Amino acid sequence: MRRPDPAEIRRIKAMLPSGAEFIVVSTPGGAAHARNIGVAAASGDVFVFVDDDVQLVTKWDWDEWLTWDWDFAIAELYWPAPVVNRFMMRAESTMLDVLIAVFRYKLFMSGFAAVRRQAFEAVGGYNDSVVFEEHVITMDFYRHHFRGARLPVHVKMLRRWHGWSPRNDTTSRGKVHPPPKPEEVLILRT
Repeated sequence: MRRPDPAEIRRIKAMLPSGAEFIVVSTPGGAAHARNIGVAAASGDVFVFVDDDVQLVTKWDWDEWLTWDWDFAIAELYWPAPVVNRFMMRAESTMLDVLIAVFRYKLFMSGFAAVRRQAFEAVGGYNDSVVFEEHVITMDFYRHHFRGARLPVHVKMLRRWHGWSPRNDTTSRGKVHPPPKPEEVLILRT
């Protein structure tokens, strides 16, 4: 088990709106498995997934955002930080930003993704037996006629992506999905 880094927890906690429930899951089994565990531990009606390899550049206004008509939401812009600003990262970010802005495709990317509990539960959460769980849950939302939206959030990526590779190291597919131990689910308040 990889222990959460206290400095990373402080950095991410500082990005979140005041009064939010902040859940850190370190259970092995991949990202989809960890996100489903976090949702099971959450008490709210809106879940926001923020990966540990991003920096959000935005002013949070949940009171306004929650009045908008959406069931799931994504950031409006992704871009690599200078330390990982290489050709492939720029190309993948640009492709994602074009899909989002030009084609209005709301890919439920976990760098930043928000979803209302009703929509998440209706699709059964993240599928932990596929490689590209973000694409699968996005298509599940569309199949259930849930409304996607872009929120005014800019995501700066701090590490190189492996998301488009079938050998993605964060995938839950093919991994054991153990139940979480108490010390693997940390619930904090911002």
